Amino acid sequence: MTLDTPRIDTPVGDDVDAIRAMVIDSREAMREGLRMMLSGDERITVIGAVSDGQEAVQRLRELSPDIVVMDISMPGTDGIETLRKLKEARANIGIIVLSDDRKCLVPAIKAGAVGFLSRNISRAELAAAIQLIYLWRLVLFDNEVSHFALVKI
Repeated sequence: MTLDTPRIDTPVGDDVDAIRAMVIDSREAMREGLRMMLSGDERITVIGAVSDGQEAVQRLRELSPDIVVMDISMPGTDGIETLRKLKEARANIGIIVLSDDRKCLVPAIKAGAVGFLSRNISRAELAAAIQLIYLWRLVLFDNEVSHFALVKI
């Protein structure tokens, strides 16, 4: 990574075939961390990062990402409701939830998530999950040893 890394809303590179991703997390450090993790993969371009559900729906309409990577627990915002609104706004969007709270798994999948992964996922695993969901629309579940299983929808 170079010191002249583009701003979060600026597409990286000239590759029009890159997967367009948007990050949703209430914590700035996590948004920036996820952006930095994903910027290391030329197949993925982070086109936006937002902190709450209301802004997420607005930016989804403006930016038209292929994939959303989101934290399900946001202060003042119901993450499951945000998930539903994102799917209503754009039915074919692939949404990956990052959470360590297993109680959120079923509600998240019912609301439209196609991925549910542990927050301690590695850069390579997150990039692979994004690519698999983008290409195949598979459901990804994190298991107890920090790997993921593929379940075709």
